[in-house]
Parts: sequence; C-alpha cells; structure tokens
Amino acid sequence: MSIVITLLVVVGASVFAVDAGPLIANDTVWKDDRGQEILCQGGNLAKFGDTFYFYGWADHPGDNRNDTVTCYSSKDLSHWKFERDVATYGKNGFEIIPDRLHVLYNDATKKYVMITKHRLPYEDPVIPDNPRKAGEIGFAECDTPTGDFVLRSHERPKSPTGDYYAYGDLCAFKDADGKAYVVSAGTGQKCFFVLQLTPDYLHYDTMLCTIHGNHEAPYLTKMNGKYWIFASGVAGWGSTRTYYSTASSLAGPWSAYKEVATEPSTKNSFNSQTDFLFEVKGSTGSFVLWGGDRWSQRTRTGIGKNVWLPLHWNGDEPLLKWYSEWKVDAAAGTWCTNSK
Repeated sequence: MSIVITLLVVVGASVFAVDAGPLIANDTVWKDDRGQEILCQGGNLAKFGDTFYFYGWADHPGDNRNDTVTCYSSKDLSHWKFERDVATYGKNGFEIIPDRLHVLYNDATKKYVMITKHRLPYEDPVIPDNPRKAGEIGFAECDTPTGDFVLRSHERPKSPTGDYYAYGDLCAFKDADGKAYVVSAGTGQKCFFVLQLTPDYLHYDTMLCTIHGNHEAPYLTKMNGKYWIFASGVAGWGSTRTYYSTASSLAGPWSAYKEVATEPSTKNSFNSQTDFLFEVKGSTGSFVLWGGDRWSQRTRTGIGKNVWLPLHWNGDEPLLKWYSEWKVDAAAGTWCTNSK
C-alpha cells in the first residue's frame, strides 16, 4: 500500500492531509487479519517502539468464563493483526476478566504492566464458587507486550475518611517523568480518586485527591500543558454525553465538569461511551485520536463496537465531529476526511 500526501492543511490544533492514509470506518464491524471480528473494548491504545497495540476486553455476555483480554497490533491504525489473548480466565491468577484495562511500560523494571478494574460486570451471572469481587484495582505484568500477563495483586484504596473506596471504572496514566497514576471511580461512581502508584506500578501508593461528580469511564491524559480527565455519564452499558475536567496539577484543584461539544449535536457521543485518547505523533504533524466504546452486544443498539474520531479544538475547548469514514497516516501524524 502506497501513501501519497499532496497538501497539508492546519485547522486550529489539528493537522490533516488532503489525500492520505488507510481508512478508519465507524458504524461497521471491524475485522482483524484473520477476517474475524475485533473484540476489544474497555481498554486502551498504546505504542511500543514503532507498533501500535490495542488492548481490550473480549466480552461474552452471560458467561464471563469465556472472556479474555485481547491484544491486536498495527503499523497504521487501520489494519489490525490479532496477536493473542494476553489474559484468560483461570490462568496466571486471573479469576475474573475485567474491563477498563490499561498497559503501561515501566522503564525501570523493563516490565509491561496491566492495570485493571478488578470487578465482574454487574449484569452477568456470578461464576460458581467464585464470589463477585467488590471494587478493586488489579495489577498484572509481563516481559513483552504480547505475552501472558500474570496477576500480581488486587487492592481497594480508600479515601482518608473511609467514606469512599475504589469501586469501578478506572484508567491508568504514565507521566513524562515515568511516574504512573490511576483515576478510579469511587463508591457508586459518586467520585473519582486520583491515585499515585508505586515505582514498579504494581501497587497503590498515595491518594492525591478526590474529584466529586457522578461519572464513569474516566480517561486521564495531558494536552496543551494541562491534565484532562474525560468521562461519561453513569449509564451502565448505555451511551452518554462526554464530559471533561482539567487541572494544572494531578493533585488538583480540578475544574467543574464541562460537556464536550459535538458536531452534529448528539446526546450520546454518537452512540458511544468514552474509552481513551491517544496522541498520534508523526514526521509531519500530530493529532489526538478519541476512542469510544459502543456496547452494541449488550444494548442491541448500533453497528460495531468501537467509534474512533480525530479530536478537534474550538479554541481551548475540545470538539468531536462525526465522520463515518476518515483516513489516517500514522507515520506522518496526519488525517483527512474520506473524499468519497
């Protein structure tokens, strides 16, 4: 496949090419190199070396014993190779297969660390002889990005007053200095904790702050010199608006939540729930990729399980525009709309 860039255009903080790149199609069932459906939700996108890795939950509603954590790899963000199941029920300490998982590389230990929500989906039946876990953070590690991850521990951090504890959806974040953090939903999703991890990324160390607000599906990132938490409303498997809060320090104070604007206007983020944001950096430019989950296997609404869009900016405010199809040149760090 050859890629030809004829012209670069800059709009706000977005860089895109008039003619470039493989296709990303929404409202479709994504297939891997085997021709099988990509099953990868509630996870994250990572880049190690020159390869992108898409980690997520292969969800089989009704029987969690069939669930796995999947890993796919790609060079262009469009064509995905199925690597393998990197975590399987009943193997390497995984007594459940949770969603909201993130894989970070620890430069000091040379390990790939998977940080997960250690809790079964509430609408699925309890596994016999394995009681449902109540809100913990799981930590696993592996020597390679595509090997068998081994669960090392699972912990339940509490607020200083004991009124809240880590309960549900979470995300993990590695800062530029190599320190790692987790944002975890508190009891009943009534708050988020911002937690600093130990240097090996395998334990909770310090609670930096509590952010009150009724949200789930958090994602922590750093853009434009600030820390951002993107999150959904509380709707279980349902799709919701996307919200964000910002801070100059991870310890806060964090701003009041605002809604992410959309074009065209939508009350449910184009039938999805926010999953991750990832800055695609290339030789020519960079842009932020916003990834959303569409839990169609549970809601029976919509086609496909993933919605990916380039993030726009309206001044300092993030903006999501709908594209049923768009093209990306990951090597250049550019994107464009599909002329067709």
